[in-house]
Amino acid sequence: MEFLDAMQHRFACKRYDENRAVSDAQLKRILDYGRLTPTSFGLELWSFHVIQSAEKKNALFHACFDQESVATSAFTIAVMVRNAAFANPDGDLVHSRGKRFPDPLDVFVDDYRPYYEFLKQEGRLDCWLKSQGYLAIANMMTGAAAMGIQSCAIEGYNEQQVLEVLSLDGHQWQASLLATFGYPAEAERPKIRESLEDLVFYH
Repeated sequence: MEFLDAMQHRFACKRYDENRAVSDAQLKRILDYGRLTPTSFGLELWSFHVIQSAEKKNALFHACFDQESVATSAFTIAVMVRNAAFANPDGDLVHSRGKRFPDPLDVFVDDYRPYYEFLKQEGRLDCWLKSQGYLAIANMMTGAAAMGIQSCAIEGYNEQQVLEVLSLDGHQWQASLLATFGYPAEAERPKIRESLEDLVFYH
């Protein structure tokens, strides 16, 4: 399926066919769509958590305010991102990421530091980190749609409960966005969008 077709036919699926599994190969491909997503400065300060066991799905279902999409999905992917402290340009994690690039580490850090200081001054570090996950989820959702697998982005959740389900330390991690995946057990809903003429302005 072409990219535009996938976007035309993707919809927010609220109920999945619980008798139809998504293969391990398909799951890996969806995760790869997330892995290959660009991140600011290439830092990749995130991790992807696949929730698929019955016990964990039930716990996550309650953490997400009992949304049917979570309960019936083949799996849910939670994109978790590091807390602001891990974005420090002098920190070990930033250095380990920066060393991967062709330029010397000090060149990378000198380039990154002014933007970090700007975000810190504006109180936007956590917001900046969380926004990275939205890019990954979008790519995973569209990529899944190209395989005939539907999805639903989940923004409604109790973050502390999500951390507990995933056994993560809230001093290190925060939830960016979750998305459910599976084969739909409901009809595709029509795409309702504004026209390009009403949305686009050329300057």
